[in-house]
Amino acid sequence: MKRIAFIVTAFTLSLTLTACNTWSGVKQDAKDVGQAAGKGIEKAGEKVQEIAK
Repeated sequence: MKRIAFIVTAFTLSLTLTACNTWSGVKQDAKDVGQAAGKGIEKAGEKVQEIAK
């Protein structure tokens, strides 16, 4: 299981690094991913609140 997680992480990191040419590009990509994850968590929380009513 750890081996699969390592392979997936390495693959994702390699795609991320090839997607942008500079360190600032990497930081911007990471920021965008963080914001998207935050929005997803927020939407999930709203759905949970709707269901709890």
